[in-house]
Amino acid sequence: MSSDVWVGAVTGLAGTALGGAISFVLSRQQIKDARQQRAEEFQRQGQRRSADRRYEAYADFLAHVLSFRNAIRGYRDKQAPGYPEVLNTLARSAHDAAALAFLMVESARTYDTLRNAVSTMSRIQGFLPDFGSPASHDHWLELNHDMSKALREFQTAARDELGIGEFDRPPFPEHAS
Repeated sequence: MSSDVWVGAVTGLAGTALGGAISFVLSRQQIKDARQQRAEEFQRQGQRRSADRRYEAYADFLAHVLSFRNAIRGYRDKQAPGYPEVLNTLARSAHDAAALAFLMVESARTYDTLRNAVSTMSRIQGFLPDFGSPASHDHWLELNHDMSKALREFQTAARDELGIGEFDRPPFPEHAS
């Protein structure tokens, strides 16, 4: 055999081997990149599910606490027998919803504002039997204001934690309830 044929055969084999090696390296890199993309997507989905669960827990808590707050707003006008028990039932529902929110919370600020809202609600429950007397009117207004303020602070902290953008709105009056 002539040396030209050998050189051609060796060159062909070397080219095939080199092409195969390049193809192998590239396919391994594509597989690695695909795995990394799947892992990143899985992580993004997990973060999204976590945010969705927190959103639902916070919304449930807010719905229950707002029911309690709306009921206590007119407490002085609804001094019917059994009304304090209605308020306590609403508060228990809000406390139950708070338990899930506490499990889901991911920021210290949201945790603190959630705890403040729950403690404000508990403080109001402790005063329920005293609200019938006219002397407690000023104290009642203060507690009602505290509950509204605690809810606004929780809403703001939860929005920040969940990355929900703010919108332009007029500031709350100092003693709105």
